[in-house]
Amino acid sequence: MIAHTRGAPRVLAVGVVVGFASLAWGGQGYLFGRFHSYLNERAVLVGTSMLPSVGQQILADAGTFSLAVAPPLLLVCLWPLALQRISISNLRKHIDLAVISLLAAFTLGGTATGSEQAATPDVLYFSALTGLARARWDGRVSRLQPEARSPLPIASLTRSLAMPRNVLLIVTESVRASDVCKKRDRDCKTTPFTQRVVPNRLELEQMRSLDSTTAISIAVIWSGVPVEATRAAYHQMPLVWEYAHAAGFGTGYWTAQNLLFGNHGTWLLGLPLDKTVSATEIDSKASYEVGAPDGAIMDRALQDLDSLPEPFVGVVHLSNTHFPYEIDATDAPFQPQRVAFGRGDQEQVHNRYKDAIYAQDKRVARFIEAVRARPYGEKTVFVFTSDHGEQMRERGAVGHTSTMLDAEIHVPFWIDAPTTTLSDAERSSLQSLERVPVTQIDILPTLLDLMGVLDSDKLLELRAKLPGKSLLRGGSDPSVPKFMTNCSEIVACAFRNWGAMKGSKKIWAMEGDARWSCLDVASDPLEEHPLPLSECDDLIPFVERLGKGAPFR
Repeated sequence: MIAHTRGAPRVLAVGVVVGFASLAWGGQGYLFGRFHSYLNERAVLVGTSMLPSVGQQILADAGTFSLAVAPPLLLVCLWPLALQRISISNLRKHIDLAVISLLAAFTLGGTATGSEQAATPDVLYFSALTGLARARWDGRVSRLQPEARSPLPIASLTRSLAMPRNVLLIVTESVRASDVCKKRDRDCKTTPFTQRVVPNRLELEQMRSLDSTTAISIAVIWSGVPVEATRAAYHQMPLVWEYAHAAGFGTGYWTAQNLLFGNHGTWLLGLPLDKTVSATEIDSKASYEVGAPDGAIMDRALQDLDSLPEPFVGVVHLSNTHFPYEIDATDAPFQPQRVAFGRGDQEQVHNRYKDAIYAQDKRVARFIEAVRARPYGEKTVFVFTSDHGEQMRERGAVGHTSTMLDAEIHVPFWIDAPTTTLSDAERSSLQSLERVPVTQIDILPTLLDLMGVLDSDKLLELRAKLPGKSLLRGGSDPSVPKFMTNCSEIVACAFRNWGAMKGSKKIWAMEGDARWSCLDVASDPLEEHPLPLSECDDLIPFVERLGKGAPFR
C-alpha cells in the first residue's frame, strides 16, 4: 500500500509509520529505564491525563528521551532504503501483508489478565493505545478516578478541650524516611533546617503509608478509610475539614498539587473551606508532576492564617519533591546531580532528590518559624508526614506506585506541639511510639483527637467505620495486620501489587513476581534478605482474601 503510493499521501503514511515505530520502541525503552516496566493497557488507563502528563515529563527530561528515541528513529528511516537494494519478487506485496497483520494484531490483540508484561514492548504499546480508545468509548475511564463526593452528614460537634488547639497538617510528596534526618542525628544534611526549628518534635520513626500512590495515600490520611475500602466509602466518608467545620473550627487547604491530575479537584468539590488555594491559582502552568512552588503556597497559607478564625484546622500540601525534583540551583549541596536519568545514573538522580528535600525543608522551617512567631503560634500543633516514599532503583525503578518496598512506603512522621497544647498522657503516648510500627490509617483519628471531638457521641456511627486509632492514645495494635496496595477502587493501578504488614513483618508481591516476599524490616531494614515464606504463613490468607488472590497469578 505505502509502497505503491506517491506524493503527499506517501509522505504522510511514511511519517505515521516512522513516528509510531519510533515511539513504540524508543518510548518503551525510556519508560522501562525509569519504571522497570513497559507501558501497557493497565498503565495507560491509569494515566488518563495522558497528553499533558507525558508532555511535561518529556520536557523535563528531553535529553534522555531524545537519546532513547534516536536509535529506533534512525533505524526505521534507514530500513526502507535498505529494502530498496534488495531485489526479491513480490517483496512489496509481502511487506504490505506483514504491515496489515501487525496492525491487526496491535488493534485486536491484547494481553491476558495478570500477565500485562507478557508480550513484546511494541505489542504492549499498541494494545495500550487501543485499550485507552475502547475505554473512552464505553465510559470505563471515569471508573478509574475519584468522582464528586456525597459525604455522610455530621451533626454539630462540641469540643471537649478546655483550651482549643489549632492544628496544621503538612503533607509532603514522595519523601522517604531514609532520606530525612532523625531527631537524634547530630550531623544532619538533608533536613537541617527543621532539625534546628523543631528539635523537640515527637517523632514516630516507623510510620508507613499503606500504598505508594498519592491519590490513595491522601484519601487514607484525610478520610481514615483503609486502602481496601469500597468506592462508595471513598466518596461517602467525611474528610478532615468536614469534621473540623462541624466542630466550629476555621478551615484551610493550601496545595501545591495540580488538582486537575487524577480528577482530584472534582473529588474535593464542596469542602467547607474558609481559606484555600491550589497550584494553578498560583501558577497557571503548574505541572502535574511538581506543581506550583512550595514556597509560594506556604507564603499564601501564612497570609491566610492571619485572618483565619481560631481555633483552626489547616492542611498545607506540598509537591516539589515529586520527580523530576525541584531544587534551588544556588543551594544544592548534593553533587553530582542532574535532571536526566538512565542506567548508571542512580547517584545523580538520588542527589537531585536529596537536593529537592533539602530545598523544601528550608521552606518548611521558615513557615514553622513564621507561624510560631504569630500570636496563634503558641496554640498551634504541627503534624508532618509524606504521602508515600520514593524508590531509587532498589528494584530497578525511579519513582513510586509500583512496589511495597520500604523505600516507597516508609515515611517521616512527627508532631511538634508547644508545652501547653498536649496533656502529659498524650505526650507520653507519642513518646512511647517512637520506634513502634504504625501506619497512616491512624492519622485521621489523631487529628480528630487533637480537635477534641474523637469521643463525641455524634460520631459513634462514623467512628465505627474508621479502623485507625488515635496516636495520642497508643495507635492501632501493631499485631493486627494492615492491608497494603496501589490498586484501589478509587484509583486503578498501573502494575498490580499488594501486601500486608503485621508489626515489623511484611509480605508483598507484584505482578512480575513468581511468589510472595516475606520480610522483617526491623532485622533487615534494607530488605535484602527475604525470610522463608513459612514465616509469613499467617499473612498469606489475609492478603490474598483482600487482594482477591495474588498479583502474580
